[in-house]
Amino acid sequence: MRFFFFGSLRDHDILEAVIGRPFPRQAFPAARLPDHRLERMAKETFPLLVAAPGASAPGIVVEGLQAADIARIHFFESVEYEPRLHPVELAAGGVLDCHLFAATAVAGVTGEPWHFDDWAARHKAKELREAQLWMAFHGRVTAEEADRLWTEAVAAGRALEELIAEVTGSSIPRASQHHS
Repeated sequence: MRFFFFGSLRDHDILEAVIGRPFPRQAFPAARLPDHRLERMAKETFPLLVAAPGASAPGIVVEGLQAADIARIHFFESVEYEPRLHPVELAAGGVLDCHLFAATAVAGVTGEPWHFDDWAARHKAKELREAQLWMAFHGRVTAEEADRLWTEAVAAGRALEELIAEVTGSSIPRASQHHS
């Protein structure tokens, strides 16, 4: 199965945290989704695709994922995104049909452009820790239940590591303050 990643999954560390295993470090083919642009999702630091005639949303094409990897990616993306098959244009030329994750609700559109390099510099460290914590739920509760528990914990000011330990029955080391 071939994927077009346009957001945080373009980052190798995030991808490995999500799939739960090392993944070969390689240069993934650059691609773009025509007639779309990337905008920051409301109240989040990650992007969503917005239809924009004449624009193109940059990303990468990733292949070689195993069935278990794909299940974990679906868990990671399933609350805010849904999978779709869509043709993307390779930077080197040609068109490939790829699976991508489109936002499930347009209510989160901000109008603010989203750029991978800016995200990596400003938000990657925090989002890497959150991806590790989120994926600790995989195989234990549904993504919807994980989202509900996560939202309640954040609203109550509860440490996410404590929530994960409660759900999984195992202790997860606390990260530095700016990651919790």
